[in-house]
Amino acid sequence: MQEDYEWSEQDLIVALQNSDARAYNVIFKQYWKTLYHQAYTKLQSHEIAEEIVQDLFLTLWEKRSTLLISNLQHYLKASLRNKCIDHIRARMVKDKYWTYYKTFIPRQTNNTQEMVTYNNLVEALESGMARLPEKTKAIFSLSRFEGRSVADVAKDLQLSEKAVEYHLTKSLKVLKVYLKDFVFLFLLFLL
Repeated sequence: MQEDYEWSEQDLIVALQNSDARAYNVIFKQYWKTLYHQAYTKLQSHEIAEEIVQDLFLTLWEKRSTLLISNLQHYLKASLRNKCIDHIRARMVKDKYWTYYKTFIPRQTNNTQEMVTYNNLVEALESGMARLPEKTKAIFSLSRFEGRSVADVAKDLQLSEKAVEYHLTKSLKVLKVYLKDFVFLFLLFLL
């Protein structure tokens, strides 16, 4: 094929699947700018948009022989949309953990008494958690440490909401015994 050959979409797909670098270059030149602008519109970052589009084209080349593409433009747009969604989800998870870290991880302090109190609270909580049956411990962890609703926990563990509430009540009764010296801190923790 000559350099000035006018590629049909089907010719591009077949040539790409047969590892024709010229077809890949034509696809890259034809679609890169449009895909970049779509990614930038969704993500509002030049660097991330470039990275996602480059990753899309890298994946296209690496998986060229196994891809089943009938409409190239639709395939590229759907792939871009999925990569943008994956990026947004990953960023949300990272933001969630960063927020948790800033909120719940104790800040460095020179106050020895605060650190001792915090360590004692953690030890008491761990002692109480060790006394809980496995299912009750799992339900308590999902509810209180991961912030999941009773309905979510019930659905995930295939239990009734009443059963989840029972286990939470049971765990709180056990933990109150171990945390009696930390009642005020414990109430803040549960809210």
